[in-house]
Amino acid sequence: MQVITSKEYNKFKSSNTCLAIGAFDGLHKGHQLIINQAIKEARKNNYPAAVLSFHPHPLEIIAGKTPPPSIVSRRQKISILENMGVDYYFEQEFNQKFAQLSPEEFIKEILLDKIKVKTIVVGDDFRFSYKNEGNVEILKEMGELHNYQAKIISQLHASDDRISSTRIRSLLKKGKIKKAEKLLGRPYQLCGEVIHGKKRGRKLGFPTANLNLETNYALPPEGVYAVQVQYKGQVYAGAANLGYNPTFNNQEISFEVYILDFKGDLYNQRLCVDLIEFIRGEKDFAAKEELIEQMEQDILYTRKLLC
Repeated sequence: MQVITSKEYNKFKSSNTCLAIGAFDGLHKGHQLIINQAIKEARKNNYPAAVLSFHPHPLEIIAGKTPPPSIVSRRQKISILENMGVDYYFEQEFNQKFAQLSPEEFIKEILLDKIKVKTIVVGDDFRFSYKNEGNVEILKEMGELHNYQAKIISQLHASDDRISSTRIRSLLKKGKIKKAEKLLGRPYQLCGEVIHGKKRGRKLGFPTANLNLETNYALPPEGVYAVQVQYKGQVYAGAANLGYNPTFNNQEISFEVYILDFKGDLYNQRLCVDLIEFIRGEKDFAAKEELIEQMEQDILYTRKLLC
């Protein structure tokens, strides 16, 4: 998959693009439905399959707004789209100039002149351009004028409610990671670079990888989780602690992973960690021996669950 930022749109030389458009801030099953429809149309006609999305999050640019925590990082987003079979990812820089475009300008100057769309696929709640004045009806009307097809996909529902990134964030906050996984179509995953920590785990006999998370993730409740660690094409079972380590009075939240049956130096390496099951909440242990005993129990449970 080729990633093309808005500053590089002139590098795109193909035409008849089948394009899915959206924020796709969760790449959940609802988003996947839209993107897969664009891929299906592309393959049927031997056209390029593409996705257009936005970076940074529009709410980072709009005054007085705060973007929600992320479900996927930019790097995860690109990886997931590539694995889905997308040929081109167009990343539109969301800035004040772009935010001022009218619906007609966005369609003419970007979708037609630069990306050369033949088919556009969006969700039925898609809004775009200045003050969200653009909608699916305008997309259809402009399609009739400019000879492209607009396909509108009805929102996907689960348990009688719409699948949305907002709903997934709410589930994660409540600790319902299995329900979030069902709506995502994959385990919830946190990625980051391994950095030097306080090395307390090593002193206790359980060396952990301390991750500097690569985006402001939507986080589930603090506690210990059974996880699967993705590293260099291999999958390892592990136990992770998300929280403040009350036994040691940490002031900042941390995410530390003990990888079962792994030996090696992981500093400065990128790990992606799938949250599989919540084991227990954080505890304040009176003695180091109590903490070690509990960690042994956590690891034993994880081994039975995942190995």
